[in-house]
Amino acid sequence: MYIKTFTYGKVPVEVWEYPMLFLIIVVLFLLSGYIKRKHISYNSAYRYFLWGLWAKVIGGIVFGVIYTLYYSGGDTTSYYECALAFCNLFTNNFSDFVTAYIEGGTQEVKSIFTGETGSPLWYMFAESKTRMVIKLLVPFMLLGMKSYFLTTVLVSVATYGGLWKLYLMFNRYFPGNEGKLALAILFMPSVVFWGSGILKDSFTLALTCYFVVATERLISKHGHRVWNAVLLIVSGFFILNIKPYILMILLPCTLVWMFYARIRRIRNKFFRYIMVPFIYLVIILGSYGALVTMGDSLGKFAPERALKTAVVIQNDLKQEYYDGSSFDIGELEATPTSILSKFPQATVAGLYRPFLWESNNVVMLLSGLENLIILGITLLVLISIRWRSLWRIIVDNPIIMYCLFFSVMFAFMIGVTTSNFGALVRFKIPLIPLYMGTMVILLGQLRIHNSQLKRDTLN
Repeated sequence: MYIKTFTYGKVPVEVWEYPMLFLIIVVLFLLSGYIKRKHISYNSAYRYFLWGLWAKVIGGIVFGVIYTLYYSGGDTTSYYECALAFCNLFTNNFSDFVTAYIEGGTQEVKSIFTGETGSPLWYMFAESKTRMVIKLLVPFMLLGMKSYFLTTVLVSVATYGGLWKLYLMFNRYFPGNEGKLALAILFMPSVVFWGSGILKDSFTLALTCYFVVATERLISKHGHRVWNAVLLIVSGFFILNIKPYILMILLPCTLVWMFYARIRRIRNKFFRYIMVPFIYLVIILGSYGALVTMGDSLGKFAPERALKTAVVIQNDLKQEYYDGSSFDIGELEATPTSILSKFPQATVAGLYRPFLWESNNVVMLLSGLENLIILGITLLVLISIRWRSLWRIIVDNPIIMYCLFFSVMFAFMIGVTTSNFGALVRFKIPLIPLYMGTMVILLGQLRIHNSQLKRDTLN
């Protein structure tokens, strides 16, 4: 087996890597077993800790095998190649490594790399967002002794923390649903596959989960406030510098959650209802102002450029070179009215596509099956619905409101700005744990509320 690269040619998977991989897995098994035993006596959710971790590790390895053997490379091997150049520079000249690591993608930095170290792919390192991923990857590569698969395992383990914290948060609010929530958050196939390997998506998934958990803890005053504030700022910083459009959706959702938590504390109902329109106006204006301020970091998703971006991408998807992997939500113009008119189609695409019959390869087929399950659970919730019960559940549980708001808005955004299914299935993974966790809770809560309504009617 080998890793196909542009600079280094075919990098073989050395014989020593296999026993080392086995050793790391054994150590992980012992450490994770200790963590499970330490916590399970007072938190039964920890019975899924090991299973969730192994799902991530196996998912990362399977992802690596498929992309090195079946596809002969991709973004994952490009990131590996770029980080490998830095690791070589680290061992050859540490001071040059520090300079190259700290500085941006300038020509001066480019000249630091030599034929002995190899050079990072410049189209990746010159771009600030991919450069941030490369910098995050370098420490894992050094710990993984420059091995692709050892690094993959380390990335899988490190990024598991965010997903696990999100799972614990849901269980704290809705105890007794450990198994169902584990399936919805820890074991969704696309999350396990696309969120475990050497990719942007592994990091942004974990960072999004940490951002949500830190937000919830600050609002509920659970845990150490300073630590949670630091976690919120750090995760927000990295999201902004890797995939800023995620933060573009997280920010208004977070403001809604924060202000709603304040509104619920107002005892006077009349004053509470008077405050709602004013607060939502502040949220809209504040969010827009923040997005304008972050314009350069948001790039093509900045408010003044987002509409044109959506139109360009949707026109591009109609080209023949996508070979049937693209989807069409209809004609678009660079106006708010035109974009908003595609809200239903784009949101459905972001949540449930590709449909099973739109799959044209094995990976898309698996994604189609998963989307069928997601759609089926959504329909089950809608069938079980009593609107009075649904509204009461959402009002009583701001976390459900937050997750639904984020999922729908994020699905709409990626549906209207993504050109093909291959990108869509990767881009959507931050919403899947939040959306599926919410669907599982809604289904259980709706059944409880409906049963109570029936009992009240009979009495």
